[in-house]
Amino acid sequence: MRRVAPIAAPAAALLALAACTPAGTDDDPSSSASAGAGGGAGGETITIGYIAPATGTLTGFTDGDPYMLSVVREQFADGITIDGTTYAVEIIDRDSGSDAAKAGELAQELITEEGVDLLMATSTPETVNPVVAQCEAHGTPCLTANAPWQAVVFGGGFGPDKPLEWTHHFFFGIEGFGDVDPLAWDQVDTNKKVGVLWPNDSDGGAFRDPDTGYTPLVEAHGYTVVDPGAYENGTADFTSIIQTFKDEGVEIISGIPIPPDFVTFWTQAAQQGFEPKVATVGKALFFPTTVPSIPDDLGEGLAFATWWGPTFPYESSFDGTTPQEWIDDFSASPEGEGLVWNQATPLNGALFEVAKVGLEASGDPFDKEALVAAFDDINMMTLGGQIDFTSGPFPGIATIPTAMGQWEKTDDGEWEWVVVDAGTVPDLPVDRPLELLEW
Repeated sequence: MRRVAPIAAPAAALLALAACTPAGTDDDPSSSASAGAGGGAGGETITIGYIAPATGTLTGFTDGDPYMLSVVREQFADGITIDGTTYAVEIIDRDSGSDAAKAGELAQELITEEGVDLLMATSTPETVNPVVAQCEAHGTPCLTANAPWQAVVFGGGFGPDKPLEWTHHFFFGIEGFGDVDPLAWDQVDTNKKVGVLWPNDSDGGAFRDPDTGYTPLVEAHGYTVVDPGAYENGTADFTSIIQTFKDEGVEIISGIPIPPDFVTFWTQAAQQGFEPKVATVGKALFFPTTVPSIPDDLGEGLAFATWWGPTFPYESSFDGTTPQEWIDDFSASPEGEGLVWNQATPLNGALFEVAKVGLEASGDPFDKEALVAAFDDINMMTLGGQIDFTSGPFPGIATIPTAMGQWEKTDDGEWEWVVVDAGTVPDLPVDRPLELLEW
């Protein structure tokens, strides 16, 4: 059996996903200084801004960023050559603190004060959407990742009559859950009743949409959705939701809660005698620190949509690095000490891969319209997968495929996940079928 993500179960795991020294802070020696003349000021330096949640509840998306940024800065150390001219590259990374308002403030600062030529953001609509809003308002080229595309487009107030003009975003959408979760559920015997956990935020609103959300997708696969209503992030008592699931006979759990909220919900579900057969949960279960933090080994058998791992058939456009090679290098690096790789980091790095190709194709890195047009034509392989802006579901959107992983604990006390369904990922090996939860 192929082992995917072994991690030692900590004695006191942090529910909020502890991070390394935040990128972009005074304590981060790798962070680029924000002063100096960038391209926006007419110099020969291309200035790239990067906003990510290095601290707060969303740090699971970024705990590999210090290593990733060191690799990217090495790639750009000699600059990039565009139409015979070599330009230096300055990367200014900033920590949103997992706060949407701060993400917007940082975006405005990088655009209006630092004069960035390209602004990038990653990790959930809470980070991405405020940055996109600032870029669209100021006419600044923007690249974003790691947020369901519907939550970015429709959640950001865009649509057929209001397209994204300056932004390109890549990630899977709600279909990456709604069309892939049922492939795993179909492997086991249930009553096909699915209880959903939708928070009252941008993600939850997109998933709850009756036309473009999660419910119509899973219902097309023959399942019935039980939606107990939106709950607030940080909810301490899920009793009413749990009772609704019990009353409705729910045997499958799905949703996109933040890690601390899912730990609370799952612990209370066990205490209150709610024992579903299957749980396929996004966001909270993406990262290796959540499952060990659930008491009494209640994380055993939890499943989630996955988009990256050591056996995925991808490679970096920088140097051909494969997922397994990246994992090995990260694990051996000073930045990776005490951490386990996570699947968000390669997509964060892919932002810079796409940026390099787009800048080179623009002909002039300081011509904003030309840079945006160059991104329109990108169809390339990255460490995070194939990024294709030429055939997306919406202008400026590229989607990536997803599979299904399931967490298990080894005899040595380590947590790992294995692939239980290849989903929409071509040529991905499957380790074993989905197993029912054991209570």
